[in-house]
Amino acid sequence: MTGAVQSIAPAAAPIAGAIKESDQTAGGLDFTTAIQAHRNWKSRLSRYLADESDEKLDYRTICRDDQCLLGKWINGRGAAEFGHLPSFGELKVSHGQFHLAAGRIVQMHDEKHTQEANDQLRHGDYSRYSIKVMGLLSSLYVEVVDLQPKAA
Repeated sequence: MTGAVQSIAPAAAPIAGAIKESDQTAGGLDFTTAIQAHRNWKSRLSRYLADESDEKLDYRTICRDDQCLLGKWINGRGAAEFGHLPSFGELKVSHGQFHLAAGRIVQMHDEKHTQEANDQLRHGDYSRYSIKVMGLLSSLYVEVVDLQPKAA
């Protein structure tokens, strides 16, 4: 699986960068913001593990994939309108795994296993699913835009 996830990363970067500011919303989701929000989790978690954050993270909430903007979209309008698309099901699964991995990192730190949490952040499931979610968001964006009516 690692090879498959690594193969997504190079392909995802150009697609994500190609989303124009005016075109970033499709199907009721701002894909650029969703990608950036998931990218920001790494720095949030890094600060938390270094005890440099004023933020109190609750692993029980973080583990839930239906609490963030993307998760609400996936479980609502996204599923209703785009659940049939090839990338959607894979995004739903990977997004859930991303949240479980992020929550587990917070839980490890809270239980004083900070080195293990740092290892997971850098090289474990969290890192793999983070890259995968961003790549799948890019792929799904292309699929969603292709379904949108073209301007005359």
